[in-house]
Amino acid sequence: MTSNEMLTTYESLSELTGTMLNAARQGEWDDLAALEQRCRGYVGSLMQAAPLPLNENEQRTKVAIIRAILQNDAKIRALTEPRLHELQQRLYVTRTGQRGVEAYGAQRA
Repeated sequence: MTSNEMLTTYESLSELTGTMLNAARQGEWDDLAALEQRCRGYVGSLMQAAPLPLNENEQRTKVAIIRAILQNDAKIRALTEPRLHELQQRLYVTRTGQRGVEAYGAQRA
């Protein structure tokens, strides 16, 4: 991977995290999950690439893009964590109810 290809991949990843943020803002959880899979593909290709020496301008560009990605990630997490907590609570209530049914059913037999 050339430095230009690497920066292009980072830019694509940044755009994708922006799209993910919009999906999270709209509560499009299925879309967000699909976009996350695409995001993993970009990250995987970046991780497999051999480290490249970058000139000062390229390094500044890379750092700016990574900051944008991290900002999007933080905003996405702020939007998704309450939803995850809500789902965990629902699962807990469902499991607790299931245990009660199982216990009650066992006592009736």
